[in-house]
Amino acid sequence: MFDGKEKVNRDPPPMPSTDGVEYPRAASWAAGNCANVLNDDKGKQLFRCFLFQSLAEENLAFLEAMDKLKKMKISDEKVAYAREILETYQQSINLSSSSMKSLRNAVANETLDMEEFAPAIKEVKRLLENDQFPRFRRSELYLEYLEELLPRSYAEKWAQSFESLLGNHVGRHHFRIFLRSIHAEENLRFWEAVVEFRSSRHKTAAMNNLGKVILTTYLAEGTANEVFLPFGVRQVIERRIHDNQIDITLFDEAIKHVEQVLRNDPYVRFLQSHQYIDLLSKLKS
Repeated sequence: MFDGKEKVNRDPPPMPSTDGVEYPRAASWAAGNCANVLNDDKGKQLFRCFLFQSLAEENLAFLEAMDKLKKMKISDEKVAYAREILETYQQSINLSSSSMKSLRNAVANETLDMEEFAPAIKEVKRLLENDQFPRFRRSELYLEYLEELLPRSYAEKWAQSFESLLGNHVGRHHFRIFLRSIHAEENLRFWEAVVEFRSSRHKTAAMNNLGKVILTTYLAEGTANEVFLPFGVRQVIERRIHDNQIDITLFDEAIKHVEQVLRNDPYVRFLQSHQYIDLLSKLKS
């Protein structure tokens, strides 16, 4: 079982090999929700490696321990293991006071009502989904693994289609590095933020909050990551947010402009850059 006391000194978990893994399979781990990666043995191991680097592996280990507990049949062993779970994780996982209380109550009860564990499990899953999984998808660890699997033919398509470049995790990563070198990275970061915004649930608090974050991060005058838009576009967005008229169309005009800006000059220069040419030379046919 996970040992929080040895967290800093433990050896890192082994990286999963790419044997038997094709690019579409690995790319699917970043699609949808966290379950996509957790339901794949190699994806889960890669996620574990990321969590180790992020000093957050206890969250996945806790969920795995709970899965093991649910499958146990012998009551005495189950009670003992439940107590071991509590002792191991009560200081290392970040739970609300109510969920921790429920967890302790569950362990104190000899009959082990599994419903008492549900709040803690739900909170840890939410943490993985909302915080650690999005960072995993953007991590160097994941992108390097993907790049090792990327067929050259995929990268060659980027020269024919700007949409193919933006739609590919590895392509977007290398495009971002190039944009950073010409001081234009904020445009792509804004584009990615809007994609995430559009994927959030329609007219929910999460969508509202993300819309406001995008406005203050990328569209507010004078911000370090300011994206410049045609006159009036930002004002319409501000007014809609102020009037609580937030839906997936909020940034439509802004994103059209940013895509055109990226396509007109940076995209063409990227295709001629060492960033792209060197990547092509590394990829297998």
